[in-house]
Amino acid sequence: MLNAILSISAVTLAYCIYYFAWNSVSLRNFFDKKWGEEPAKINWIYFIRWQGVFFFGLVPLAICLVQGIDLQSVGLGFKNPVPTLLWTLGLSAVVTVLNYFAARSPDNLAMYPMIRTRLPWPRYLRINSALTWAAYLLAYEFAFRGFLFFTCLEVMPLNLAIAVNIALYVLVHIAKGWKEAVGAVPLGIVLCLLTHQTGTIWIAFLVHVAMAWGNEWWSYYWTRKKVGV
Repeated sequence: MLNAILSISAVTLAYCIYYFAWNSVSLRNFFDKKWGEEPAKINWIYFIRWQGVFFFGLVPLAICLVQGIDLQSVGLGFKNPVPTLLWTLGLSAVVTVLNYFAARSPDNLAMYPMIRTRLPWPRYLRINSALTWAAYLLAYEFAFRGFLFFTCLEVMPLNLAIAVNIALYVLVHIAKGWKEAVGAVPLGIVLCLLTHQTGTIWIAFLVHVAMAWGNEWWSYYWTRKKVGV
């Protein structure tokens, strides 16, 4: 029970810190003053993502180590490679196609790509953005589909553990609008079920990366096309 309480508390606190940092005017002004308008836009997103790596990834990892929790038991093992590969490829193909159409909507282009700097992006920026996205999402999926989900499964039936996971997962998407919040429900359920089936977070992580990269690249493409650069 203690591990489940710790995981729910850690994930909730991590998101609160992430949310208030994202919406901190004084912190954003500090970046603008230190780097200037254009570099600040880039460094701000990097900062937010690395902050997520710390609070969603390293803090839960530290709790696991202090509590003596086997990391394989919270989804960081490598098993069931064939179903993991097949599900990852299939779902990644689906989200990539969906992103092609969804990314061009005005609502999506109002938020993505997250780095709001002048176009076109240099190659190093596209690579760095992709890598920081992947690092952030690894921490994010470890927090949600790893630490939170598996510690809840220790003391809850599967359906209740999924319900707790989805409830928190939806809440962290509300700030991005009702469409992302609603979309988090079916996606979260599927990822929880596949995580339970394979015993690892790797499908959830890789599909989430494919979704984030696809959305960023298609949003970048449609934004460039819109402004004619």
